[in-house]
Amino acid sequence: MTIYGDPLFRKLDRIPGAPNFVRYNFEELVRTVKAYVQFAKGMPTISYAQGLLIIKDLVLGLIDADQAKRAAIRIKESPSRAAIVDFIEAFCEYAAERRYEATPTYSDFSAYFPIGRDLFVPVKPTLVAREQGQLKPVFVFGWKSVPLTVFQRRLLMTILEDAIFSLTDFESSDAEIVFLPENDEGLREPEVWHRGDYDLLSDIELRNQMEVFLSAREAAYPIIADWLAQKKGKTEAPAQIDDGDQPRLDLGPPPAE
Repeated sequence: MTIYGDPLFRKLDRIPGAPNFVRYNFEELVRTVKAYVQFAKGMPTISYAQGLLIIKDLVLGLIDADQAKRAAIRIKESPSRAAIVDFIEAFCEYAAERRYEATPTYSDFSAYFPIGRDLFVPVKPTLVAREQGQLKPVFVFGWKSVPLTVFQRRLLMTILEDAIFSLTDFESSDAEIVFLPENDEGLREPEVWHRGDYDLLSDIELRNQMEVFLSAREAAYPIIADWLAQKKGKTEAPAQIDDGDQPRLDLGPPPAE
């Protein structure tokens, strides 16, 4: 297998979904390269996928809050289970105040934002609901913090505007983007965005940023190749070197939760 056949390069080949995509985009090329290399090296430790399925049923009125909490508790034991239970409990508190009156529409809606030739950013809401006669994409995130700069927030909203709200069915729709980050006391509090909360990037800003990302993506390949070569060299050290400590990989901070 050639060095570019390593699974890490398949990860680089796949453009991450919109929320994670913006996390690895900075106005500066150097920061974007560093972030994307860390994305390739990183291994997610917690997945909220099962929790999002529960939230979808809760928003659509298919289950109530008590049923949602019980469903979270019944999730098979895993490194993600405790975080999902905490996440569901926090969302149930938000939903009790929000008082959703939503009905299902598209069962599995997704869209794409083009960033280059045959390259697209997947854009997939947690669900699309119909509320008060209007279609509304709802995005819910389990992140324990919202580490997005103002520029990244503008980028995310610009991507959503292009990928979703340019479609005829959604031209007059709102969006509901729900984060539940932890405060200083370790309690989750809702941070909710709506369409229009952030100024969109101009066409020039957006085009420039896509050029930054594509340049960073290209630069990431030889950096990862060099890192893998060094790792392989350490792994295949001469047998006469007697060292009880095996090489440790620094995978860097985990990407999105």
